[in-house]
Amino acid sequence: MIDHDNDNERVNILIVDDRPENLLALEAIIERSDYNLIKAFSGEEALIHLLKYEFAVILMDVQMPGVDGFETAKIIKARERTKNIPIIFITANNIDSKHIFTGYSVGAIDYILKPFDPFILKAKIEIFVKMYKINKKNLHQTDILIEKTKELETANKELSYKTAKLRESEALAKVISETSIDSMIIMDSKGIILNINPAFEKMFQFAKKEILGESIYLLFSNEQSRQHVKHIFEALNNMEDIMGNSILKEVKVKRKDGTLFFADLQVGKKYVKNKCIVACTIRDVTKKKQDKELITHMAYHDGLTNLPNRRLFNDQLNLELKHAKEQNKPLAILYLDMDRFKFVNDSLGHVIGDRLLQGVSKRLKEYVRANDLIARVGGDEFNIILPDTNRESAIEIAEKVLDGFKIPFIIDKYELFITTSIGISIFPYDGEDAFVLIKNADAALYRAKEQGKNMLKFFHSGMNIHSYKSFILQNELRKAIEGNELTLYFQPRIELETGSITSAEVLLRWNHPDWGVVLPSEFIPLAEETAQIVEMGEWVLKAACKQIKTWQEIGLTPIRLAVNFSPRQFLQKDLTDKIRTILSETGISAKMLEIEITESTLMENEERIINVLNDIRKMGVTISIDDFGTGYSSLSYLRKLPVHTLKIDKSFIQDISINSPDSIALVSTILSIGNSLNMSVIAEGVETEEQLGILKTHHCKEIQGYLICRPVPEKEFELFMLNRPDQQGPLKKESFPNGVNNPNSLDKKIENPDQKQEILNGALSRTKDLYAISSREMEVFKLIIDGLSNKEISEKLFISEHTVKNHITRILQKLNVSDRLQAMAIIYQTCIEESQNLLIQ
Repeated sequence: MIDHDNDNERVNILIVDDRPENLLALEAIIERSDYNLIKAFSGEEALIHLLKYEFAVILMDVQMPGVDGFETAKIIKARERTKNIPIIFITANNIDSKHIFTGYSVGAIDYILKPFDPFILKAKIEIFVKMYKINKKNLHQTDILIEKTKELETANKELSYKTAKLRESEALAKVISETSIDSMIIMDSKGIILNINPAFEKMFQFAKKEILGESIYLLFSNEQSRQHVKHIFEALNNMEDIMGNSILKEVKVKRKDGTLFFADLQVGKKYVKNKCIVACTIRDVTKKKQDKELITHMAYHDGLTNLPNRRLFNDQLNLELKHAKEQNKPLAILYLDMDRFKFVNDSLGHVIGDRLLQGVSKRLKEYVRANDLIARVGGDEFNIILPDTNRESAIEIAEKVLDGFKIPFIIDKYELFITTSIGISIFPYDGEDAFVLIKNADAALYRAKEQGKNMLKFFHSGMNIHSYKSFILQNELRKAIEGNELTLYFQPRIELETGSITSAEVLLRWNHPDWGVVLPSEFIPLAEETAQIVEMGEWVLKAACKQIKTWQEIGLTPIRLAVNFSPRQFLQKDLTDKIRTILSETGISAKMLEIEITESTLMENEERIINVLNDIRKMGVTISIDDFGTGYSSLSYLRKLPVHTLKIDKSFIQDISINSPDSIALVSTILSIGNSLNMSVIAEGVETEEQLGILKTHHCKEIQGYLICRPVPEKEFELFMLNRPDQQGPLKKESFPNGVNNPNSLDKKIENPDQKQEILNGALSRTKDLYAISSREMEVFKLIIDGLSNKEISEKLFISEHTVKNHITRILQKLNVSDRLQAMAIIYQTCIEESQNLLIQ
């Protein structure tokens, strides 16, 4: 008797994580001599291992590129062979309940949250390994019991039957199982069928009387399968009794009606009273092959669009390049990126965004040839391989794509206009390997985006100059600070009523010895990446304060200077001390300094930044929010901020015109927000007289932009100040065009908090009745006005995020607007009307 209960037997444990350091950490914790740890860096690789090995337990990360943990678990649980393997998800401690429920719904048996306790992890694994060994032991005992039972049956039959005929019948009865789902055939050594089981009749559609006496070759259609069977019989004839070591082969077999399917053919032979009996089992493996093909498909295709993914794209590109080199033919790569897709995604939600990407993938297929390959390689990025394609043909196809995107995409009730930018590289002129061709097509795409979007650009070698320049600039940033290569520019802000300069924004320029004047858009992101932004920000602050002191000393009217602060600067523990020290060293008053912080920066680390801003405000420094309107600030959130000034983002100012009442309404709303919170409001980016006239009519008090003055260096700004004294008087007033009312004009302000709440409640009630908004939708709308995210609304109302998105979509449809800000504008406009009614009363 063989002892199968061997506690020292090594068991397989599968660890899945896309980060090598995580795999090494898990391996170090759970490694034991009786564990065989098999690692996978992706869901796809894990599924491949599952086809080869049997596992006691699976430890898997949730967030992975490609097939994530949840999708991988679904596939594992859908397969008969692997559905009982326990899955433990290892994920971040801040995971929300929705993800946990998702994990259990796809088959997870447990969660371990990071950072995890190694002892708990090892204990849980030991439990599952122990359960695995117990189950395996039970299976072994069952096999032994079955084996012994068969031996007893054989012995009893051999004792019971006295004649050779009975012993032959007994051998036939043992081979043919009436309950097997596999077809079982008894043959002689030449392949003549002697007996079959019921499963054979069902699988092949032959009646027993039709098939007995026929050759097994009748079940095989093509010559290749027949040769396989022939070789099997030749091998059998050269062997002794091999029932314990049967021959297995996958072949294609044929039913009576001529339909074909794949099957595993297992053949063995046994001698009974010197007579050769051949036993054959045929198992239908169609489902197994389909499962394998599905897994392979998922590993090489995008789950949303069903297009090839980056992995398949790279494989196919290498193959096509090989053919192009062998045949001396050109090949083109198109790199596409959707223009303003993020705006659609953020405004209408990911459901609409996903459906738009599906629409894009379908449309792209209309404009390429049958042998071209389209792949989705990123969020809204697509690559196309054009084999045997020169520059002219590539232009023709790319222009078809650009023209095709002029047709709007109809998603639900939305008519979405979206364009694409295309970068093109050509083999062999722009590179001879896949990596270089993709990189150069990407560089061309960047140039297309840079020059206005909705266009195609071919790669040329000069484009790499930008990459080289970025590399050089990044390495020379510290030298720029130490070598006095940085200089300040100034852009004034003008009070519309008096025409006087109220303050100026400080802007940075880099006078590089080789590249000339380098704009902030080129070097500020590089400084952010290397954390040199902190040192650079401190330099700017010192220089600005010194400049104020210099102007005071030469007798110029002192003005406040506004300095931009980056998110990294607010992470400094001693930021307020540094500001206090600089003010003290330069000898200027805190009221002469203003700090600008973007709305998005405020949202990144809310609690910490608010605390720092409170400390700065207590010093007497003015604080303003730059680019206001581009984030998700609400009235309730703004009330908590120690802010003096809101700066309307220039993108809103650029859009206002008499032909765009919606844009005017947005700007009017922001002016109302500032007034209601007793904050100053500055319109930045004013470039035209029309914009100025609209802003005046809507009682904007302060502006900044090219219409007044471009950013200029110190000496030019001094001349500007000297030529524009305070007594010059107000800017020329322009009458606002007829037909556009000013909803922002109020002679008095509502100061009482109870009255403000009464106004808001009245506005919400009017909006609810006017637009037929349901009570549940109004609950969601109120939370939107308070600045809550979809997730926060979901938790507040105990509903799913999907339901929240549906409510928001219906609200926007009823209000006939496209985003939250426009919806809030309607409420603020109604609040103004309620305020007027209250003042009249």
